[in-house]
Amino acid sequence: MPQSEEAAGSAMTMLTEVLHRAGVTAEFGPCPAADLRTAARDLPLSPELVNLYATFGPLDPVHIPAPLGGITLVPARDLVSRQSCYRWHGTGGHRLEGWPDAWVVITDHSGDPFIADTAAPGTRVGIAVHGTGSWRPFWVAPTPADFLVLLACLTQAYAVEHLGRSGEAEGDDDESWPPGSPSSWPTMRRESMPRHSCTT
Repeated sequence: MPQSEEAAGSAMTMLTEVLHRAGVTAEFGPCPAADLRTAARDLPLSPELVNLYATFGPLDPVHIPAPLGGITLVPARDLVSRQSCYRWHGTGGHRLEGWPDAWVVITDHSGDPFIADTAAPGTRVGIAVHGTGSWRPFWVAPTPADFLVLLACLTQAYAVEHLGRSGEAEGDDDESWPPGSPSSWPTMRRESMPRHSCTT
């Protein structure tokens, strides 16, 4: 098994186990090849993204509990529509200025997109805050597989430990969550999941 496929499989197994502990139903596996071909006609899918969705992608939308809206992983068939309001205008459908061709939105949190940079080696993933006048991602994971590990870390910390301990409901306006700022997330990922540790 290629190293990238092995890493994606290990990361997805980790995320699936954490989601199960959080009470989230999720199914992952190879997406239909036709869905990937359709997405690739409109989006610059890197080998890392193709490998992820072709082997261990979400088969249906997966809602990951998070404060202020949650995070939803979408299957390959929904990747193109996920670009609305970022790559393309939400109603007019025309290409928006200021959005690099190589960026692909793979999920978002309350309108802040998680961006896969398909021009970067390994396809790094970052989060950008909307409403600031320009998109300036903070890169939180060097590969899509490492991003899944980060999601597992955040889900464990918030949905399993925080909500389980406090008894609060998902979406409660708790300023301490997600833990720290995005600048601290790579360290959280490396310390929590050392076998996936790599330099961001």
